[in-house]
Amino acid sequence: MNRNKKLLLSTLAAVILGLTGCQSTSKMNVVVDNNSIEVPKSPKKVVVMNYGALDTLDALGKGSIVTAVPQSVIPSYLQKYNNNGIADTGNMKEPNIDAIKNLKPDLIIIDGRQASKDAQLRQIAPVLNLSVNAKNYYDSTRNHIYALASITGTESKGKAIIESLDVKLQQAQAISHNSHKKAIVAIHNDGKVILINNSSSAALIHDVLNVKRAVPVESNKITQIGEKPKPVSIDNNYIKSVKPDIIYVVDRSKAIGNTAMKENFFDSKVLKNSKTQVVYLTPDLWYLSGGGAESLERQIDEVINGLK
Repeated sequence: MNRNKKLLLSTLAAVILGLTGCQSTSKMNVVVDNNSIEVPKSPKKVVVMNYGALDTLDALGKGSIVTAVPQSVIPSYLQKYNNNGIADTGNMKEPNIDAIKNLKPDLIIIDGRQASKDAQLRQIAPVLNLSVNAKNYYDSTRNHIYALASITGTESKGKAIIESLDVKLQQAQAISHNSHKKAIVAIHNDGKVILINNSSSAALIHDVLNVKRAVPVESNKITQIGEKPKPVSIDNNYIKSVKPDIIYVVDRSKAIGNTAMKENFFDSKVLKNSKTQVVYLTPDLWYLSGGGAESLERQIDEVINGLK
């Protein structure tokens, strides 16, 4: 009898140790922008509210683990995720917490738009914020690709993607270096076009791709603590004064389904006399997405094509 008890206890101990081992390997730590975060390893159900992360998972061949995304304004290049098999998380800034909770996801991936809901979302599942650090745009993007590759067990694929992007970036920088063209980056919203010299879009174009600035970044900086930068309107008079070779335009209104920027917003004679070219960037790619494996590749192409 004692021998049987010992055998039973030994068996139970082995099972418990086995279970403990499984639990310990079911989670992992990833370093995201210098912060170590515990997340599930190889998650099966992931809610993704960050389109850059979504296109990275797609590039890694892990789109099948995506169980929900914000459907209302999903970028055109990710339309295959706008289907009945994938749940809708609601508005990007106001996610449907109950709908997400009912899905019982293993992991939730967000960006800055959902940051205010972080605490609520963490009550449902681990949350991974993959907002791109504009001050270190490319390294931040590479880090996020590596993190998602590690989580999904696709490290070799992630490495190949990064190596390809590295080559593409070097080629783009060479074109920028050899181009005399100077540019500004602007955003259209509700009939107004504003300079966004300090934005993540400008960081990618000027700081990563090395497109020369027509206007120094200091021209729109904050001078006092708590002060908001004064918006600089881009109109015909501004073009006459600055004479940028290129105006890269991100159309926020069009990206969110509102009235797009008029094609004749700028006077054609003013543009001709100032030798200024307007490059309309794909609105939903630049305003809603970015910082992903596919989105970054597309963005590089659009910027460099404007220099040619």
